[in-house]
Amino acid sequence: MTSILIVDDTADNVKLIRAMIKSVATEIDVAVDGEEALNKITNNDYDIVLLDIMLPKISGIDVLKRAREREIDVPIIVMTAYGSEELAVETLREGGDDYLINKPIRTEDLLEAINKALEKRKSKNLEEEFTNEDAYSMISEFENNLREFILEALKRKYGPSWWDRGIPNFIKSICLKRQNDAIVRKREVYPPLFYTDFSHYLPIILFKNNEKEIDNWKDVFEYYFVSIGWIKGRLIELTEIRNEIVHPKKITKRQFKKMKLYIDEINEYMDRPHD
Repeated sequence: MTSILIVDDTADNVKLIRAMIKSVATEIDVAVDGEEALNKITNNDYDIVLLDIMLPKISGIDVLKRAREREIDVPIIVMTAYGSEELAVETLREGGDDYLINKPIRTEDLLEAINKALEKRKSKNLEEEFTNEDAYSMISEFENNLREFILEALKRKYGPSWWDRGIPNFIKSICLKRQNDAIVRKREVYPPLFYTDFSHYLPIILFKNNEKEIDNWKDVFEYYFVSIGWIKGRLIELTEIRNEIVHPKKITKRQFKKMKLYIDEINEYMDRPHD
């Protein structure tokens, strides 16, 4: 199966390209502007992207550049009716896999570029095998960092009473049960906040008690993270990936890349200097 995203804001061009690639593409998706294209490239696992340069909202070159900055390594073939040698050099420098000019493009040229890109990706995939052990190691290290970050942030805000003021009661119960279970097994668990499911951290980050004048998000964590929706989305995504590979189900390259991207993003915000 070969999944291809066509990025072009001209309906006639999309129709023509669809007809050209129907012999090699089992799934075809379309984006009509740069913003939609970047969103789809980030959230889907395409085999090939056919990208026009002249797009509304975000140019094709910027889509290409931002995709590579996010370490999305899907093959991207750039197409334009307004080509030049300088633009071709820039396209390849920003991470384009091929460069086709003079639209309407000839079918044989487009299919040749697609086949070449697919072969290149196949060879690269054989060289880049990601194991579940690699994922476990990355998730474990990140959770240690997240736990320490949350503890230190709460201690800075609430001082010695951080456990009583900054942690919801039901989270305390879970932590203490795990601690007691560990003691029975003669293993000490400290600090008590230790999970393998990131959804347990969200109630702490978002904990609010008006009677006690506690608002963890506003007073502690808003400084670090983009928004409530952003951190919730990232942690939920990481939990879903973790749950899938625990069964165990072999982690995909796409999952590994997404996991690394989200972990790197969160780590970057956690590293912000505090007052």
